[in-house]
Amino acid sequence: METTISVNLKIWRQRGPKEKGQFVNYHLDNVSTGSSFLEMLDMLNQKLVEQNEEPVVFDSDCREGICGMCSLYINGHPHGPVQGITTCQLHMRKFNDGDTITIEPWRSAAFPVIRDLMVDRNAFDKIQQAGG
Repeated sequence: METTISVNLKIWRQRGPKEKGQFVNYHLDNVSTGSSFLEMLDMLNQKLVEQNEEPVVFDSDCREGICGMCSLYINGHPHGPVQGITTCQLHMRKFNDGDTITIEPWRSAAFPVIRDLMVDRNAFDKIQQAGG
């Protein structure tokens, strides 16, 4: 049986690569435990748009665990609390009602922040294209 939870989100917000970023707190109610982590972020963005606020920028492409575009640090862990999966494969059933979830982009000189949770992956893409 699917249930809903409320979560507190502490999300890294940064307007651009040369801007200073900071964590911003949000609260989200009625999050289905059957929804994926990225669907939860979509819910937050819908709420922000309805409140005439800027949505949180994050990368997601295939949402099938193949491309790695969705890479985030969640509560200090790459992709979140479950090993062996990508962020898009993480579901909200791994969190408890009332949890605070800290979400930030990859922290690496090779992946500078473009905006919010989106990073410049060009260095990685070049290695992949070269067959490495």
